[in-house]
Amino acid sequence: ERGGPITPDTCAYVMYTSGSTGRPKGVVITHQDVAALATDSAFTHGHDRVLVHSPQAFDASTYEVWTPLLAGGRAVIAPPGDLTTTRLRDLINRHRITAVWLTAALFQLFAEDDPGCLRGLHEVWTGGDVVPAEAVRRVRQACPELTVVDGYGPTETTTFATRHPLTPHDPLPSTVPIGRPLDSHRVYLLDPALRLVPPGTPGELYIAGTGLARGYLGRPGATAERFVADPYGAPGERAYRTGDLARWTPQGHLQFLGRADNQIKLRGFRIETGEIETHLTTHPTIAQATVTVHQDQRGTKRLIAYLVPATGHTPDTPDTDLLRAHLARTLPEYMIPAAFLTLPELPLTANGKLDRTALPTPDFTEHTTTRAPRNPREETLCALFADVLGLDRVGIDDSFFELGG
Repeated sequence: ERGGPITPDTCAYVMYTSGSTGRPKGVVITHQDVAALATDSAFTHGHDRVLVHSPQAFDASTYEVWTPLLAGGRAVIAPPGDLTTTRLRDLINRHRITAVWLTAALFQLFAEDDPGCLRGLHEVWTGGDVVPAEAVRRVRQACPELTVVDGYGPTETTTFATRHPLTPHDPLPSTVPIGRPLDSHRVYLLDPALRLVPPGTPGELYIAGTGLARGYLGRPGATAERFVADPYGAPGERAYRTGDLARWTPQGHLQFLGRADNQIKLRGFRIETGEIETHLTTHPTIAQATVTVHQDQRGTKRLIAYLVPATGHTPDTPDTDLLRAHLARTLPEYMIPAAFLTLPELPLTANGKLDRTALPTPDFTEHTTTRAPRNPREETLCALFADVLGLDRVGIDDSFFELGG
């Protein structure tokens, strides 16, 4: 394309995303893709002054730059440094910013620390992960005129593919949906045989239409694997296989369920960690939660919950016994985490997404006591506990569950 004429199908940029093999994939986005995003009717009102604060290597920057500029608006460049609540409040007031994009993790952080920092905006878009309803509630209480939009879309669909706006007058659902497709997109929920699933049934999310990337630069095999023939489109049209699970709600909205490849199998059961996280954040002492699987040297897998306390609660506030009882009301026993670790905040990547690699490794030995067995029966029981839990020793007062059982 170098030196040739510029057409709607010409590559506008290549943006790299992480690959499951450790080799990043370059997503080829065309001028037509960018124009379709920027001119979508979702951005007709309230996006004339948008804050640009995302790294250029993050697909959200496409929305931040081109949505206002291609409509004759203004892109307000944030000064260098992290975006804080104080800095955001000042930028909104000084430049009369009307719309901002925040990752779900950053949105939760601002909702917890200072939700009033968003006052003056027409819309705030958030996504990239599950958006907790409690965070939305806090923001709407502080900013009653603000519309919160849950925007969903991988880089392969030019930033956004679906959105769900929550206006000041809309009821707040217990789980925030990712909504309906943008004008230029079509979405399907399919089973492994590429058949449409009925409402309420989980299926893998496929996205088609204008705005779909051309493919991966120099990776024909990866392109063919993810950009498949559209089973319900015209001949030659493609659909992107997202690897995400979702279902249609009775109201006709998409509800995100998690990654298909993030499903874990523990003790013979398939588990969606996102479901556990959602239930944890319904507890009044918890502001944020993420659940991962820890595997020790012996190959034993355990669910670990990382928690950020709600405002006004200390790190010691979330009582593990109470949290287990809270989860047990709605979840089966095999979905109850083996350990709960409290953090001052969840670690984030440079793009503002959760950095799972930076989460600390749990130390189950810190919960062991020093009271040794007093008779042969206790010696046998402690030895069995230690063997099952993969620990050097177990005291007679130790809790099997607090040690990761």
